[in-house]
Amino acid sequence: MFKVIVNRWLALSGNTRGVLLVIGAMFCWSVLDACNKRLMAQGIAPQQVLFLQATAVLLMLLPVVLWTRGRVIASRRPAIHVVRAAFIVTSAWCAAYAVSHLPLAEASAFLMTGSLFMLPLGVWLLGERPHLLRWLGVLVGFGGVLVILRPNAGAGVLQWAALVALFGALNESMLGVVLKKYSGNEHPLAVLTWSQVACWLTFGIFSGFSLPTVPVALWGLLPVIALAASGIYLAYFFAYRAGDASAVEAGSFSLLLFSPALGAVFFSEVPDAAFWMGAGLLVCGIALVIIEPSGRDKPSPP
Repeated sequence: MFKVIVNRWLALSGNTRGVLLVIGAMFCWSVLDACNKRLMAQGIAPQQVLFLQATAVLLMLLPVVLWTRGRVIASRRPAIHVVRAAFIVTSAWCAAYAVSHLPLAEASAFLMTGSLFMLPLGVWLLGERPHLLRWLGVLVGFGGVLVILRPNAGAGVLQWAALVALFGALNESMLGVVLKKYSGNEHPLAVLTWSQVACWLTFGIFSGFSLPTVPVALWGLLPVIALAASGIYLAYFFAYRAGDASAVEAGSFSLLLFSPALGAVFFSEVPDAAFWMGAGLLVCGIALVIIEPSGRDKPSPP
């Protein structure tokens, strides 16, 4: 049964597999945002939440690192980890700040503009040549974002939290470019581990390396946070290996379906009808990007 599933998975085009992996990453991201928002609702500062998050992930990875005697995290290109760390730390802080000041659905809408940055970045920096349907899919998805944001245009677009989220989205796109272009020979656990080490050091400095006090009732969130954060990085890693960065990023629009659902369940944030109209357009945009014309699914330039 497992072999059949694997064969069917591999039979999909690279871009389709990449989009589906990014959709999985977005589910993990929405869960992580919901958990972090719950912790910040207890008065814990964003930098402390991110320090706690990195600590939880590293503790989860520690047995694997020890078992392999560090071989799994060995890297031939340490300088790339530094570049990647700069984008990761910036995008993580921006996302946490946005989630702490905006409803989950609205914060996600701003953060997902990273997919719009990715298409021109993929053409400019990765030499990708997206076909017409991919451009059309991104335009349709962008239209969905505008529909979602339009009801709040007068009140939220120019707010500081929104600008921070947009800057975080740009950094997330640059991180995608680095993952696609320079991480081909890196072990996925090495990418995940050194990314979290960077976050642990950076947010540890801002937090005085002091872990926040988490109510006992919320301790169950810690393993969920570790698994969700890891899922985001690993899914993105394999997504960028599978397909073109500008194509697979379209799957990130699905965050605008997951986040509102979690926001409604856990924070009583109920999006209006305009939001769901925009979400429908986002789904249509994803569908257009997944469609791969015959003969176009070729390996991307190294």
